[in-house]
Formats: sequence, C-alpha cells, structure tokens
Amino acid sequence: MLVVVVGSGGAGAYLSSRLTSEGHKVTVIDVNSDALEDLTKRVPSVLTVMGDGSRLETMRKARIEKADVLAVLTGTDEKNLSIAMLAKNEFRVPCIVARVNDPKHEWLFDKQSGVDYAFNQDVLLVDAIMQAVRSS
Repeated sequence: MLVVVVGSGGAGAYLSSRLTSEGHKVTVIDVNSDALEDLTKRVPSVLTVMGDGSRLETMRKARIEKADVLAVLTGTDEKNLSIAMLAKNEFRVPCIVARVNDPKHEWLFDKQSGVDYAFNQDVLLVDAIMQAVRSS
C-alpha cells in the first residue's frame, strides 16, 4: 500500500517508521528540508518531497494520485483541511486521515470536506484519562 504523509514532525516520523516496518511504501511531504533529512536518516526507505503539501505541484511530485491513503499531520487545521479537500476532489485519494489540532474545529473534518477519519490528540488523551478515572 502507498501512504503519503504530509508533515514530518513527531507523529509523521513515527507513522512513517511504523508503516515502512510493516512493508508499506511511504512518501513524506514537508516544507522543512532539515526535518526530511533527519527522517531519511532514521527511515531510509521513505521517499521525501520537499514543498508545501497544499500545493498541486507538490502533490503531483509526491504522486498523490497513486496513494491508497493520505495522512495529513500538519500543525494547522486550515492547512490540513485544504490538503484533504484537494486530495479527495482533485486526486481522488480513497482514504484520508487528518489531524485536528483544535477540538473546536473537529466538526469541520467530515466526509463532505474530504476527510474519512479525523483525530484530535487532546480529545483522545482526555477520553483515555476519563476512562481510567471512571474505572479506578
């Protein structure tokens, strides 16, 4: 399976490592060349594309039209949403997973906006803690 990841920060790097260890092909897009260089040192089989993941030319360089899954993991909800919409509508990526940085924006990340699965770290963490508190 080909997975394109936008964002090579902590989550993007970890995801890329896990996916490649399970035999998936991974391409990572990021504007930070140093972060991409660090990633390729840690995960040599990852392909990287330097550029803005919300630009069509960068998406084309990453061959996003061939992707089975797109994981959008930037730190900006507006960027994550615009990338998801472009990928779904312009390139017909079948499965899009997006990070939601601000829980107040969670309602925007739905199938109509091109997002198949949306996750907010804070919500997941709080839910896990609340479950632990209730079961104690």
